[in-house]
Amino acid sequence: MAVDNRIRTVDGLKDTDEPWKAYRDIDATQETFAKYYAGGTPDWMRWPNDYKNFAREEFLKVREESQAMALQYQLDDQADLTNRVARMVNPMSTRDFIAKLRANDIKCFTVDNGFPPQTVALWCMPPRQNRRARYICYMQVPAMYEWSVLKEDAYGKPMGEDFRGWRTVIIQLIEKEILTEAQAHQIFGNPSSNPVFSRYHQSLWEIRNGKKYTEDELHANDV
Repeated sequence: MAVDNRIRTVDGLKDTDEPWKAYRDIDATQETFAKYYAGGTPDWMRWPNDYKNFAREEFLKVREESQAMALQYQLDDQADLTNRVARMVNPMSTRDFIAKLRANDIKCFTVDNGFPPQTVALWCMPPRQNRRARYICYMQVPAMYEWSVLKEDAYGKPMGEDFRGWRTVIIQLIEKEILTEAQAHQIFGNPSSNPVFSRYHQSLWEIRNGKKYTEDELHANDV
């Protein structure tokens, strides 16, 4: 008579023989429950709504604290920079933007960089230099509104741009010394005194008054 050498468990055959049979230690389970309920039914089981409400209140409290901390990182004009209705105006296709540059003898091209999503990298040849292209910035595709829209996190802290505007690209072209301010306005139009232009005017003022890239910084963008 053959001997059955299979290892047996509490429930019978080894798990590899009958994997559908789960192992349960009833005695240990009952002992655990006896200790657990020794002092009566736990409060969180008797009054679950009270505990849910406490959790909600704690969540709201932490959220308020986080929002208060985020306030110190907010910009003075953040409400204006996040105003999508005011800023997402005067759309221009990215192809038309490039066409305007090329029509004014700016040698440029774009590369699909894939990050951020739906963007391309703009490269231009600096004036009087035809050997190395200079990286300018990324552009939204297939089109851009006039103004960039600031992105916020759940607590109102600035997190870069939610959408890039073509005026932001113009500022980068001026900063990277591809266009002069006069050339930029001749090609894309003069900025008005409308309050939405305030940040744009500030950037132009900073460039005029010495906030320029050093030669090393400029060449760091060249390939």
